[in-house]
Amino acid sequence: MSEDLREEMKKLKEEVAGLKDMLKEVGQGEGHHKRGLYIDIGGQVQDYMDDVMQSVAEGVKGELEKSIFIGPGGTRIITRGRQPYREPEQPVDLAQTARVMSALGHEHRLRLLNELITGGKYINELQEKLSEITTSTLSSHLNVLEEAGLVVQEKMRGRYLITMPGRTAYKMAAKITSFVKQGEEQ
Repeated sequence: MSEDLREEMKKLKEEVAGLKDMLKEVGQGEGHHKRGLYIDIGGQVQDYMDDVMQSVAEGVKGELEKSIFIGPGGTRIITRGRQPYREPEQPVDLAQTARVMSALGHEHRLRLLNELITGGKYINELQEKLSEITTSTLSSHLNVLEEAGLVVQEKMRGRYLITMPGRTAYKMAAKITSFVKQGEEQ
């Protein structure tokens, strides 16, 4: 897990804890309705708060898993409490390698991966962020990335997600670029 992801998880946990504290304050003593928030659920405030917080935590966790631990074809890469399944070492599939490298060989596709690295996005969100790319060209680039296994599209919601191989490929391309740049400067 990257340091950025750990920091994001820490922030989310702190935010959830803060929300939980606010809900506790709402359920205690007189005057809590002065803040504009009043919940009357017949003395079962703690159970209600626990249910709400559990639901929020499950939603956040689910979204993180969808956007971080998704592999090509929409399969999960990491399962709870177990190491990911690894295929025995096989010879390099040069055709697949060429598809991946070709997918990384266009600035617009790299920009798409850069947008998706922070989380899943719908096509209209990507269009807003990358307004200089026409919708048809954007769709074409997403198809190339999907065929290479670098992104997937959710079946139900239609959101695009970067896969773990997509994250790795994007970061490796950035690292290679950094090495090349250092070599040119020397």
